[in-house]
Amino acid sequence: MKQSLFDIVIIGAGVIGHSIAFRLKQCRPDLNLAVLGDPMNSLMASRAAAGMLAPFGECSEADRFFRFCRESLLQYPDFIKDLISTSDVPVHLSMKGSLIPSSTLANDWEKRIRFFREENIPHQIWSPARCQQLAPALAESCGEVMWVGEGQVNNREMHDALVAASRKLGVEILEKNVTGFVHDSSIVEAAVTNTLEVRSRKFILASGSWSSQLGDALDVSLPLKPIKGQMCRVQVADDQLDYTVHGLMTYIAPWRGGKGFVLGTTMEDLGFDPVIEEDVIQGLIDRAAQVIPCLKDVPLIESWAGLRPAAEDLMPVMGKSSRYKNLFYSTGHYRNGILQTPKQADYIVQTILETLADEIPEFSPQRYNL
Repeated sequence: MKQSLFDIVIIGAGVIGHSIAFRLKQCRPDLNLAVLGDPMNSLMASRAAAGMLAPFGECSEADRFFRFCRESLLQYPDFIKDLISTSDVPVHLSMKGSLIPSSTLANDWEKRIRFFREENIPHQIWSPARCQQLAPALAESCGEVMWVGEGQVNNREMHDALVAASRKLGVEILEKNVTGFVHDSSIVEAAVTNTLEVRSRKFILASGSWSSQLGDALDVSLPLKPIKGQMCRVQVADDQLDYTVHGLMTYIAPWRGGKGFVLGTTMEDLGFDPVIEEDVIQGLIDRAAQVIPCLKDVPLIESWAGLRPAAEDLMPVMGKSSRYKNLFYSTGHYRNGILQTPKQADYIVQTILETLADEIPEFSPQRYNL
């Protein structure tokens, strides 16, 4: 079996894995890095999201998780600018904000306004008349609408750019599925594929919903499972809407450049189930059309299913292993992997380089004895 030796191997070829490689190479160009993972998994993870950067839309408590997401949102403009400059790959980013119709919040409307005011979250309340001026695509039944200072990124373009940036910075990309590890009780020596034994001084497990399976190969029990989400993209003209919308058990995210609107998503605890159900997709469209009526009869471009990695407590698992001296984790990002990408990359890089000033106990692998 062929062998390779690296300073750091990142197991996971999605936006989380490649963003860590991107930031590590920027900080330490001398490091010999590899990203190892089956790129097909990204089709049901990084590339399956809608790219909503929305830490505020569903928040109810200003805890450490909320602050982490908020800080990551603020990093996005500079992160994307830096990424485009390095990769030469265009990435659409909109910071025009999100809309929350009062009709979708029922009795929580005043509570949400109060929370936003207390936390100084950028927001405005639009009257129905003002909403018809600024977002005429919304149904009149939406009533008052809250504009919130959030964003949206084309996550597929971002993934393309991260892969290109990794290559340009000299990261070796090994498109192999990890089947096991060579390890003793305290050190991971190598990740094993069908044709390759990849040896490294340090390893980062960033494999999303597949992390628990790889944890089993390391004799650790990672309480993480995939939560399936079915989604679709419909053909709508760019000029119909400038904002993402939090709808009725759904969301609507405009992708620019003639790419239509992404509608999502379901929450299904069905394991690694890739099945797309026509009636579920139609239900998404029907609910979205109650908020944006023009969606009722638009052409369907594509539909797909994604898998969100959900830890038992729904918090990310990020930091240094308590079991293996040279293993780190960045997984379990659940519904916020795209949003958290810039911040988690810096967090993991600082952890590895031992420059992290503010460790977050709620995210630590130690809480699961990992």
